[in-house]
Amino acid sequence: MKFAECFRLAWDLARRDLQAKYKRSFLGVFWMVLTPLCLLCVYTVVFGGILKVSWNEPGSDVSVGFVLPFFIGLSIYLLISDVVNSSTVVFSSKRTYVVKSPFPLWVLWLANLMRAYVHGVIYAIMVIILCVAFSVIGMHNIGWAFVLLLLSVVIISALSLILSVIGPFIGDISEAVRLLMRVLFYAAPISYPVSMAPEAYRFILWLNPLTVIVEPLREALVFGKGPSLVVFASLASSALLLSVFSIWLFNRIKGVVADVV
Repeated sequence: MKFAECFRLAWDLARRDLQAKYKRSFLGVFWMVLTPLCLLCVYTVVFGGILKVSWNEPGSDVSVGFVLPFFIGLSIYLLISDVVNSSTVVFSSKRTYVVKSPFPLWVLWLANLMRAYVHGVIYAIMVIILCVAFSVIGMHNIGWAFVLLLLSVVIISALSLILSVIGPFIGDISEAVRLLMRVLFYAAPISYPVSMAPEAYRFILWLNPLTVIVEPLREALVFGKGPSLVVFASLASSALLLSVFSIWLFNRIKGVVADVV
């Protein structure tokens, strides 16, 4: 099959998965908007209202509130969580396709990725609407955010491919990844700013991969600041290394996936 045909097939499978998920729902695809909005409301009441958590502009005491900085982090977390959790079982859940279908195995992985990125596009639109509402949008913000988002997408996609190909061989990986994602969420400055952590322990937050992705994007969109050279180099090198490794691993193992699903 040609690449264009495989791409169209992957999109068709992704569309079918989305339709099947919301087929019997009264609100249908509107749940893709309602779910993050409900989470935003709950966290805003608890953290922004009760605990008075907020972000300040760098070098000043001017607060930008809780809603926008938090929702940027929440959107990234929801996307990554969806991608990694679904990737661990993508081949096992599509066993019939893996065993009997004539199209390449990576089409199933791409279809799952497309389905998740549809949600990601919805989150991005909601973030942009909030940026406009809070009057923080600008070309400088968008420029850095686009570069950082592109690197993040490459990292997430490569990680998805790795998890997809090793998922059938490790039965516990699905539950382990779900637990890990919850731990990473609370250990990353998503619902609170980095400045709230004691200065002696802030380096620990930066060991969290979610922090390395969330914080630069938040800084770019909310404050119009580009990432430090260390952070940018970390993202760029991670994107390159994970891409190379994921493609190598997939080509090495794909031939025996059908035997273990």
